[in-house]
Amino acid sequence: MKSRSILILMVLFGFSQLCLAQDELPIFIKDSLDTYLKEQQVKWKIPALAVAIVKDGKVVKQYVNGVTDYASNTPIDENSLFMIGSNTKAFTAVLMATLAEEKKFALNDPVKKWLPYFKLYDPYLTEHVNVIDILSHRVGFETFQGDFLNFDNDLSSEEIIRKFAGIKPTYGFREKWGYFNTGYTIAGEIIEKATTKTWAEQIRERIFEPLGMTQSLALSQEINAATNRTLAHTIIDGEPVVIEYGDIDATAPAGSISSSISDMSKWVIALLNNGKLNDTQVIPVNAINETITPRSLMGSARDPFSLYGLGWDIKAVEEHTLIMHTGGIHGYVTSVTTVPKEGLGIVILTNTDSNYLFEGMKYDILGPFIDSEPRMLSDKYHDYYTQTTMRDAANSEALQEQVAKKLQPSVSLEKFTGRYVNDVYGWLDISKGDEGLTITFEHHKKLFVNLAHLENDNFLASFSNVLYGESIFPFIVEEGKVKKFTLKLDPQVENTTYDFYKQ
Repeated sequence: MKSRSILILMVLFGFSQLCLAQDELPIFIKDSLDTYLKEQQVKWKIPALAVAIVKDGKVVKQYVNGVTDYASNTPIDENSLFMIGSNTKAFTAVLMATLAEEKKFALNDPVKKWLPYFKLYDPYLTEHVNVIDILSHRVGFETFQGDFLNFDNDLSSEEIIRKFAGIKPTYGFREKWGYFNTGYTIAGEIIEKATTKTWAEQIRERIFEPLGMTQSLALSQEINAATNRTLAHTIIDGEPVVIEYGDIDATAPAGSISSSISDMSKWVIALLNNGKLNDTQVIPVNAINETITPRSLMGSARDPFSLYGLGWDIKAVEEHTLIMHTGGIHGYVTSVTTVPKEGLGIVILTNTDSNYLFEGMKYDILGPFIDSEPRMLSDKYHDYYTQTTMRDAANSEALQEQVAKKLQPSVSLEKFTGRYVNDVYGWLDISKGDEGLTITFEHHKKLFVNLAHLENDNFLASFSNVLYGESIFPFIVEEGKVKKFTLKLDPQVENTTYDFYKQ
C-alpha cells in the first residue's frame, strides 16, 4: 500500500502551548519534548495527539497536534474530544467513593444488597462479592473474561449482569487480580438503585459540571453528535483507517467517557489538589484516598510492586508512588498518570488504537521530573510493535496459504449450517453462501464472521470488525454429524472461549 508519510508530515502542523513556570521545567521537557512528540506522532501514524503536563496545580505544558482524520484534514484544538476508554473507571470509582461518603451505600456492602437479581456461578460469590471487590477486580474472573458480552451488542446492563451467572470464574474469590469490566457495569447499576439517578447523570452533575469539564461526554453515543471530535482509527496494512466508535453504553461506567485535553487537565488538577477547585471542595478528600488505597496485588515476578486500588493502578518507581491508568477502546488509547507527592500529572490522548506511544511516552515525560533522564521508551515500544506486527502478518499469511490448499472438511459444508447455542451468550446461525460459511449473531447484529476451512474441521474465522481480528474455530464432528464448535476471540477482546452446540 502507498505510504502516507509525506502526507502525515504535511498535515501534522502542531503547536505547543507553554502555559506556566517554564523556567522551572526540566531541560528535556522545555527544549526537546515538542520535537520528540512530533517525531513519535509521525512514526506511530497518529492523526491526533494531545498531551498535558500538570505541576503544582497548573498546566505547565500542553501539546496539541494533528487532525481529526486525514480525509477532512480538520485541525484539532485543546477542546477536541477523544474517547478515553478505561480511564472512565477512575471517574466511576471516585463517584462511588463520594456516594459512600454521603452514606448512600457502603463500599463493603454486598452487591446483592442493592441488586437482588445479582447472581454468580458460585453461590458463595453471590452472597459475598462487595462493592470494593467489583471496583478492584478481585472477584476471581480472569482479565477480560466475559467481555464479548459487554461491547457492540444489544444487551442491556442488567442482561449483561444476569448472563454472568453462567460464567465460571477462572480463579478463586480474591485469589488473583483479573481485569473485570463487568464489575463497573454492576457499579453503575448500584448507583442508579441507590440514588435514583443514572451513572451518566451523576457523572455530569457531580464531576463534569463543578469542575468545568464543559466538553466532556458521559456516553459513547453522544460523541456522534459532537461538533469538535476526533475520529477513531486503527491501523490496517500499515496505514490509519477510520472505524466506527465503540458502542459501549451498556457498560458505560467501564469506558464510555469522551473528553478533551483541556477537560482532562481539570480532572487531574482536582485529584492532585485533594478534590478542590479553587476553594471549593468538589470531591471529598476521603473519596480520593479510598480510590488510591491498594486493594489488589497485580504484581508478577517481572513487576512485583504493582497494585490496584479502585479504578487506579498503583506502582512504585524508586521512591515515588505512581497513580495511573490506561484506556483502550475502538480507535483510541489513552493514559493518565499522577505522582501525588510531586504534584505532577500527565495526560496523553491518541486517536488510534494501534500505538504504544500512550504507554511509553508517559515514562519519557515522567523520567526528567523524577530522575532527570528521559528514557525514550516510545522508540523502544515502536521496535517491539514492529516486530509483533511482522510476526502477526506472517502468521496470517501462513493461514491464508493453508486455506488456499482447499482441503475438504470431514463432511460437506451444508452439514455445518444451522443454529448453534451457548448457555451464556445465546444463539448464532451459520449459513452457506457463494463465498462459503458465514456466522451471524443473536446479540451482535452488526457483526459477522466468514469461515474458511483449514484442515481437520478447523476453520479460519475472519471477523467483519477488524478489532476482533481473526481466529481458528475448531469444530467437533462425530459419526458424520457436526456437534459443536469453539468460538475464540482475539486475546485483546477476551481469552475465554465459548462452546456453541448445534441444535
